[in-house]
Amino acid sequence: MIFALTYSRSVSGPLRLLLLALLSLVSIGFTPSVAQSNWQPGAGCRWSELAVPRNGRSGFRLLNSSDTGILFTNFLADDHSLTNRNLLSGSGVTAGDVDGDGLVDLYFCGLDNNNRLYRNRGNWKFEDVTASGGVACSNQYSTNAVFADVDGDGVLDLLVNALGGGTRLFLNDGKGHFRESTDQAGLRSKTGSMSMALADVDGNGTLDLYVANFRPDTIKDEPLTKFHGQIVNGRRGKRQLGQFAGIHQPFLGHAFWRCVGAWRARRVVS
Repeated sequence: MIFALTYSRSVSGPLRLLLLALLSLVSIGFTPSVAQSNWQPGAGCRWSELAVPRNGRSGFRLLNSSDTGILFTNFLADDHSLTNRNLLSGSGVTAGDVDGDGLVDLYFCGLDNNNRLYRNRGNWKFEDVTASGGVACSNQYSTNAVFADVDGDGVLDLLVNALGGGTRLFLNDGKGHFRESTDQAGLRSKTGSMSMALADVDGNGTLDLYVANFRPDTIKDEPLTKFHGQIVNGRRGKRQLGQFAGIHQPFLGHAFWRCVGAWRARRVVS
């Protein structure tokens, strides 16, 4: 038996996030007929039984891109992967209802190509609305993204990580149109940001942000770099020499950003 869930705004923050995660798993591609089902009240939620066909087999069925309209492919040029193997970690995807129509939309991250936002039209049909959404994130190696209501206005905003581009914030107007607010939020950096998580860790009713950072590049991909070993104060160390010496951005550590209101963030731990 499969159930579809929606959440009440009276539900506490962590439970609300859990229910949103469940919704993202069961809601993608649902047609408007689901929204008109016989909903039953529950504790902080409502549920509706779905009619599951008795024939056929369980499991997933592959849908053609030509049918769904999702034509995204994450590209990475061979020469870029050879000069920075950190790019081989790939990129992420996030799902959420960005325009308030009750259907879960999709956002894909790209490396040598722009990110893409697909609006869910129902019945497993999607429309590319990246241009109107303003979230292409050109000219960066995007690694991860997440939809979350960071400013508490009831609509999902977008955070995007990039290798060497840090974390960027885009605020949603509720109709799937986004405005970048990275500088206003105090998030601008050049770190090799990879994964991230949000939660209200201090109980003040706002979402805080934790970002796992990595080096934007790796010295292993710079063959002209040489090392010289020496003993300093009785301890063995090494010094970088050669063409690329002195230009590496250091690993800045993972970052914890605490929301201090009107979604402005302050870096607390690194």
